[in-house]
Amino acid sequence: MCRNAERWLYRLEHHVSWPSGHVFEKDMAFEDKDGVRWLEITRDGGITVLSGYAWDGCTPKICLFDLLFGTPDGTVDSRTGRPKTYFASLVHDVLYQSRRSGLPLPRATADRFFLRLLALTGFTPRAVYYAAVRLFGGFFRKTGKYKGTEEGRLVALGASLAKGGRIVVGESGVVATRLPWTAGSV
Repeated sequence: MCRNAERWLYRLEHHVSWPSGHVFEKDMAFEDKDGVRWLEITRDGGITVLSGYAWDGCTPKICLFDLLFGTPDGTVDSRTGRPKTYFASLVHDVLYQSRRSGLPLPRATADRFFLRLLALTGFTPRAVYYAAVRLFGGFFRKTGKYKGTEEGRLVALGASLAKGGRIVVGESGVVATRLPWTAGSV
């Protein structure tokens, strides 16, 4: 219903890493159908989404006459400068997309990660958002939100492509930024 509009709202400028604490059986990465890597997972639970990845925040969202209606992404967190659902929706979306290509992670675990990341920002209606992904996440996955975006494959991690600057989401709710900037450029 909207012309010349992207399906995504956010695009990562830097890698984002989160130590999930979940133990995976091996290191792995996800590459899309063009061979572009945008997710790396380590055995010890490190989840890194690589720069360039794009997603639409919390869903559903509908575009009518160039206006976006749907699930709000929350207020801007004063510690991160991003909506309070930003990191939760990022990790949740990339994991849902990767599951279709063989990521050995139950949907319920991806949904619990979503809840944990919402809690880190102190997002007040997190229980409502969590209930929504538990009830409707499988439906959206099957009916089109991710249609065509899951085409890819899981590969051995090998050498990490997550070099340079990154944003690290910590368990304390504080985001540590490790960016390669020089003094005076901030």
